[in-house]
Amino acid sequence: PRITRRRRRMGTGARSEGLPGWDALAVFSVTLAHCLALQVLKDAQSLPSLGAATAWRWAPTALLALSVARVHAAPRSTDALVALAMNGIIVLACNGSQSNHVLLELAMCAAVLLCAPSVTSGRPASSTEDPSRARRAFSRRLTISTRAALCVLYATTGFAKLNDDWHDPNVSCCVQMLVGALSGMGLDANHVQVVAPERLRALIPYAATAFELGFPLLCVASTCRILGGRGFAWDGGAPGTHRALTAVGAFFHALIALPPPPMSVYPFSMIMAPMYVAGMVPHETGVAASAFAARWKSGGASFRAGVWAIVAVAVAFAVKQHEAHSYFEYPPYFAWELGALWVCCAFGALAYAALTGTSTSREGNEEEVSLSRRALAKVSAPAAFIFLVSASTYAGIRTYPSFAMFSNLRVEGGVSNHWVFRSKPHDPTEESPFDPIAAGRDETYRRGVLVTNTNLPSLRLAQVNLAPLLPSATIDALTAAGCRREFHVTPPTWPYPATEPAFVAYAIPPIEVRRRVASALRKGTGMDFFVEYRWVRGGGAEGGPARRLV
Repeated sequence: PRITRRRRRMGTGARSEGLPGWDALAVFSVTLAHCLALQVLKDAQSLPSLGAATAWRWAPTALLALSVARVHAAPRSTDALVALAMNGIIVLACNGSQSNHVLLELAMCAAVLLCAPSVTSGRPASSTEDPSRARRAFSRRLTISTRAALCVLYATTGFAKLNDDWHDPNVSCCVQMLVGALSGMGLDANHVQVVAPERLRALIPYAATAFELGFPLLCVASTCRILGGRGFAWDGGAPGTHRALTAVGAFFHALIALPPPPMSVYPFSMIMAPMYVAGMVPHETGVAASAFAARWKSGGASFRAGVWAIVAVAVAFAVKQHEAHSYFEYPPYFAWELGALWVCCAFGALAYAALTGTSTSREGNEEEVSLSRRALAKVSAPAAFIFLVSASTYAGIRTYPSFAMFSNLRVEGGVSNHWVFRSKPHDPTEESPFDPIAAGRDETYRRGVLVTNTNLPSLRLAQVNLAPLLPSATIDALTAAGCRREFHVTPPTWPYPATEPAFVAYAIPPIEVRRRVASALRKGTGMDFFVEYRWVRGGGAEGGPARRLV
């Protein structure tokens, strides 16, 4: 009885509830490994076409593949998780696509390294230190780090959605995602209209905004109440608020993975799974994983054969669907069917663990979480990174990747559709109003560049409409729902043909124009190019068009 009681006190850092083999950190390790395996898959498809000059890029990818395999062989190995994070950062920096989910993967890999015991303490791990206790401390620090990252991520993405276009059902990315998800599930345009009527389409953007802004508020309020001593310990169950937020978030991220490519954001949903595991319900996922491990061990050959049969059938169905369609994916992972299946299974299991878990009492818990200022700064670094990337969008110095993607936010041209950073149209006869977006910066950044025509590929394809690349059934569903057939991204490069026959003028921050023009001049391809543009300020054009031949 005494041994059993002490195991209960170990909580998620050791073998949860005394069941064999798994804890929350092991679940985090495996889910993160699956996310990084997607990068290995992309490299295996793309690197052979780059030629011998880039053969060196295979080395970090091979090491990452070995790290992924090692985590699956030893999911409870802290060393395996640290090695996975180190190799993940190297591969993402060398070969990673410039997308918001890659930034999150970098943040999570950095969180692992910054929360690892020897890194956080600033000294090598002692050979006499209890490995179980060190692992529990590692798990607690990772919970703090990922919870802070989740709160900052949702706060910044929710804030970006406080704009006119997000809440207009005709142009809102939220409505497009909903219609696309229903189409991806096999519903035709008429059935989509029935399942998502006009009133629901008008309401859903407000619901999404409320969830993203409410998530950090509820999470922080609940955490403050927890640390005030009302019945929660780091090794105990999550409060009901955290479990409810996890269930709603699981539905949200599964939904946005279901639209067919290139609308689906399943790589982003995938990396959110380990963040929820470590940051929101670590105890519940550890208990659920240990219970399944115990059932796997005691169920016999018939149980294991049944599980493998279900997995094999699901994967075979996904592969068959992949072979039957030729969806365009960007970034080019070409794994939507498997990725969407993984997201639905992972978040379904996460929601089950959260909803069936129970809060535990603080009484009898022997260990408290305590961090020095230095350690707290380290574990908070990933959240600070997410905040800085998000804030750079409003400064007009970053358009892609951005955590404001798919939020309908506009900041270009010295005017914004944001409810807070809104500026009135420019009147040349009046003195310029104070612009909070451009405050403290050069006058150039108060203005944007309206590119009206160019033959420079990097500028001509700086804004790409992905809607024409969607399956015809999804396009029909969007049309029936009254949505505009526009789904724009601003990629760093676009190696594919233009998606629209005619060039469509667009506004862009001046620094982005300079970057692309300077890159073309630096490459020295010998190509003459021109750019026709207008300066725009406060949403209005300044003077006539200008043409510059380079």
